[in-house]
Amino acid sequence: MTQIRLARRAFLGAAVVLPVGACSKPGWHNPFAALMPYKPFTLSERGDRMVRWLYYKGNEVMLAPDALTLMGLENGGRYIPAKQMAEDGPDGRYVISLVNIRKIHEFVLHRRQSDLLILHQCDTAFRRITSVRFPRNGKPTIITDTAFAEYDFQQQLAFWFARMPAEGNARTK
Repeated sequence: MTQIRLARRAFLGAAVVLPVGACSKPGWHNPFAALMPYKPFTLSERGDRMVRWLYYKGNEVMLAPDALTLMGLENGGRYIPAKQMAEDGPDGRYVISLVNIRKIHEFVLHRRQSDLLILHQCDTAFRRITSVRFPRNGKPTIITDTAFAEYDFQQQLAFWFARMPAEGNARTK
C-alpha cells in the first residue's frame, strides 16, 4: 500500500516539476524566469564567440559554390552568402567564413598556398566535417588523407583562435 502511494507521489511530483524545467524564455508561460537567466543551447562557448566576432566584424561576401557543393553546402547552384574575414599568415592567406545556409551556423576555413586552396568545413564545436583541395586550374576534390586534413585544420584553427578577441570584446575589437 505504501509503495503505491510513494509511486503516485513521485509521479505527481514529476508532473509538477518537469514543465518548470522545460521553460526557457521569460514571459506569461514561464513565471520562474526571474529565478534563472535565459541562455540558449550552444555546443561551445568558443564557437559562439567566433560566430559573434564574424557576425559583427566580418565582411558580407558571396562564395562560389564549386568546392562548397562537395561539402554539402548547396544553394541551388547559386553563390552562397557568408560573413568572412581574411588575414595573411606566415605560410599563406587565411580566410574564415561563417555560413548559415542550412539554418545552422557552420564555419568554412580556407588557406591559400600559391595555386592551391585547402578548405575545411566545421561546426560551432569545431569538429571537422569535410575537407576539400581546390587547385587554381582544376576541379575541387575531397581530401581523403585524414591525418593531413586534420593537421591542416588544426593549424588553421590555431591561427584564428590566436586572433579571436577575448570574451567580452567580440564587438569592439
